Amino acid sequence: PDPVLVLGADGGLLNVNAAAEEVLRLRLDEGGDALGRVEPEVRAVLERVRAHVVGGRGAYQPRGYEEAVRVEGSLDGGRWLLPRGSPVHGEMGDVVGATLILQDVTRLRRFDELKNDLVATVAHEFRTPLTSLRMAIHLVAEGVVGQVTEKQADLLFAAREDCERLQGIVDDLLDLSRIQSGQLQLDLREVRTEELVEHSLAAQRTVAEDRGVRLSQALSLDVETVRVDPERLQLVLGNLVGNGVKHTPRDGEVSVHVLREDGRVRFEVRDTGEGIPAQEQARIFEKFYRAPGAPSGGAGLGLSIARDIVQAHGGELGVVSTPGQGSTFWFTLPQPDVA
Repeated sequence: PDPVLVLGADGGLLNVNAAAEEVLRLRLDEGGDALGRVEPEVRAVLERVRAHVVGGRGAYQPRGYEEAVRVEGSLDGGRWLLPRGSPVHGEMGDVVGATLILQDVTRLRRFDELKNDLVATVAHEFRTPLTSLRMAIHLVAEGVVGQVTEKQADLLFAAREDCERLQGIVDDLLDLSRIQSGQLQLDLREVRTEELVEHSLAAQRTVAEDRGVRLSQALSLDVETVRVDPERLQLVLGNLVGNGVKHTPRDGEVSVHVLREDGRVRFEVRDTGEGIPAQEQARIFEKFYRAPGAPSGGAGLGLSIARDIVQAHGGELGVVSTPGQGSTFWFTLPQPDVA
């Protein structure tokens, strides 16, 4: 069985099962700070999940195997445990503690690492021939190697679009590989919020005009600048705006709003599209997940990568949506209040 712990709202150990006693070397009858004898890395994970649950944010579900924590000392050289948490309610309905389950995902995590290595290798191998293919199509389409008929030009244009789409998928796979290997380095700088938003909107303006979708922005006056990695954050905003344009019908609107709240800056991308069913809202942030009926052309990585970038900044990303009434994708970034 997997290790199970029950922690009080104050972090005190209330109960453990035999697996937790064996794997984490916990004993309920030892008294004192029982968690203090747990490995620091494991204790930090337990505290983070407990704080999430007792803070009134509901049950804690991990994003993926990358959240697993290693526990040393077992006979097979160590285990990888994936944390989950659910609230313990008191008689008055308030949260008085948290039940934590540490799922043993050692074998599954190893398979996941092999899959990630394979994906990264394939993406790297695709990059060079894809660059050559794009250049060859470009030269032929521009008539550098001879006159091109109208029908041939149409076929070359379609091929060039497919190459660009494939290049986007390869770039997403390489970004994902860097994030999962811990190689995502942020270049934090003070940048103008208006410039950041305008750059993201400009990248989608041509597509939006072709689809008859309006783009707009509304920035709070007290968020003149933000300290972020501009290249990475433009990737996040560009993905959210691009998704909004794809899912908004003609004469609809996609708008970007930025405001300050409680020491954080909140970005919102609102659209007037078809909305997202409740059962799909949690899954759209999973790697490689594509909602039923979603437009073709992507690998289902954009939102997963966007969430990882936002979390690397110390923020959170989520969505509020009602079918038939559009969606609002939001993310928050920690930013000190201006005195």
